Amino acid sequence: MMYLSEAASALNASLLGADVRFDSVGSDSRNIEAGQLFVALKGANFDGNTFAAEAIKKGAAAAMVSDASADAAPALLVKDTRLGLGALAKYWRGKFTAPLVAVTGSNGKTTTKEMLTAILSVAAGGSDKVHATYGNLNNDIGLPLTLLKIRDQHRYVVAEMGMNHLGEIDYLTHIASPNVAVINNANTAHIGELGSRENIAKAKGEIFAGLAHDGVAVINADSDFADYWKSLNANRKVVTFALQSAANVTATYQ
Repeated sequence: MMYLSEAASALNASLLGADVRFDSVGSDSRNIEAGQLFVALKGANFDGNTFAAEAIKKGAAAAMVSDASADAAPALLVKDTRLGLGALAKYWRGKFTAPLVAVTGSNGKTTTKEMLTAILSVAAGGSDKVHATYGNLNNDIGLPLTLLKIRDQHRYVVAEMGMNHLGEIDYLTHIASPNVAVINNANTAHIGELGSRENIAKAKGEIFAGLAHDGVAVINADSDFADYWKSLNANRKVVTFALQSAANVTATYQ
C-alpha cells in the first residue's frame, strides 16, 4: 500500500520510529490484521491511543496516534486521528482514476448501492472489479476505510454516504471526490437532529460540493427538492429519474 514516510508527507504528520510499509488500514484493535496501520480513534468513552502499542504487538505494522505518549512505534503522530484517517483516504483515493459513484438519501441508500454494484460488476466483467461500501459503513469512519481498500484491480467504486448533521456529507464528498453523485430522496429520517425536511435536503445536497466539475448529478425528479438540487448543478450534466414526474429515466409499476 505505502510506507509511513509517504503517509507522513501526505498528512503533514510526524514519523515516530522506523519507516515501515503498511498494507491496509483499520481502527479496531480487537481485529488487527498483520501489516495493518492501526488508527487510534477517540470517542466519548474510549481512547484508541491506549490500544496502539497492543495493536502493534498483535501484528499491526504501525499506528496513527494523536498522543505522543502512547508508547507506540512505528507510528504517525497527528493532531486528530479521525481527520487524519479522512486525509489519508482522500490522498489514497487521488491515486486512482476509477470512476466513483456516491449515493445518499434518507431511504434506499444501501439498496441503491447494491443495485449499482451489481450493474457495474456486469459492465466491468466481474464483481472483483468493483469496490463498494460494505454494509452501511457510510459515516466519517466507514467511508474513509472504504476508500482505503481501493486497489488497482477496481474499475468502479460505489460509495454510500450517510449523515446525522449538516456538514457531514460535505466532509465525506470532499474526501471521495465522486464522478457521479446520486440523491434518492430527502424524507424525515434525522429530522430530530436537523429540524426540518428543508435542512435534510440541504444536508443531502452537500454531496454535490465534492462532485467533479465534469461529473454527473443524478436526481429524483419526484422529490419536492429536485429543483433545489438541480440549482446546485447549474454547470454540470444532470440526469433525473422518477416514477411520477417527467424525467430522463422513468419506470412504471403496479
